[in-house]
Amino acid sequence: MLSLTVLLVVAQQASMRVAGLALAGCTAGLALTAPVRGRLADRYGVTRIAALCCVAFIPAALGLLGVVLARQPAVVLIALATAVGLVMPPLSPGLRKLWSVQAPAELVQTAFALDAAVFDLAYITGPVVASSVAVGVAPAAALGVLLGLTVAAVAVIGNRFPPETSPVVQRIGLGPLRSAALRRLLVTAALTNVALTATEVALTASMRLNHSLWAIGPLLAELSVGSILGSLLLGTRAPASSTRRRLPRFLAAYTGGLVALTAAALVTPLLLAVATPLAGLFLGPTLATLFTSASSAVPHGNGTEAQAWLNSIMNGGAAGGAALAGLFASQPIVGLGLGAGAAAVAALAATLLRGEDS
Repeated sequence: MLSLTVLLVVAQQASMRVAGLALAGCTAGLALTAPVRGRLADRYGVTRIAALCCVAFIPAALGLLGVVLARQPAVVLIALATAVGLVMPPLSPGLRKLWSVQAPAELVQTAFALDAAVFDLAYITGPVVASSVAVGVAPAAALGVLLGLTVAAVAVIGNRFPPETSPVVQRIGLGPLRSAALRRLLVTAALTNVALTATEVALTASMRLNHSLWAIGPLLAELSVGSILGSLLLGTRAPASSTRRRLPRFLAAYTGGLVALTAAALVTPLLLAVATPLAGLFLGPTLATLFTSASSAVPHGNGTEAQAWLNSIMNGGAAGGAALAGLFASQPIVGLGLGAGAAAVAALAATLLRGEDS
């Protein structure tokens, strides 16, 4: 809900240009401090840091709403939106740390596959909830729902961490980035998200050029549904020990799906309804394998920060993919091709890195 809620809250009094810049600031804040928040969570415990971030996150979000209603200058809106991103509780990295700590070794890959499926489900339901509440009630109500869900998530995740696994004393330094395997994995993760976001932007541009912008919601939902099915059918069927072998294969299959999607767009936009869920089929297993690989690449004491680095680099990849596809918005087939190309490079990188690790 976060991205759309920030956009709608700011847009109720400001222009869409300012709202877009505010959302960009929020996203940049999320990416910039994710590793720091993850390291603090590893050092002092996920429960404690998530709660402290929540203490700052709630006033920042309410402050953003306040300055919007008070019609403050654009620079103030953007600064408050950036602050919201800077102090977001480390919920996603904390949850993945929880999987790696509490799931039996033979079920870690299954746990991350389910996590990837829920991740996709949230990307379907979150914007729907945010837009429905914002339009049906008020943007402030959507913000209230967001804050309530955040507090609930902090309470649930915090309650699941046993005391002996929370505080971990670490040395100041590179932390999980000392792991060459993780550093190489981050390259693959960034390219994967370049492919995903470039595809989403190019699909949107394609529907707009065909005067069918109404169809982009169902198409992106189909992409997520395909990803969920892939996570449940394929991502849960491998032990964690096989992730190095499976990541290049999943990425190669994901590349094939994006190539088929590009071909469908070349023939007729009507084929996109069939090709889009097929393109997403191997996305979920790829994400699950990336999460599992990041977990196994570092000691448990660095688990939250490792997942936070993964989040941060994937946000950066998303920004790059959106920018690349945006440059070719008038030729969306080029954006789709760039997405497929990024996925192919990610598959090649994963294959080469697997050879180095062996």
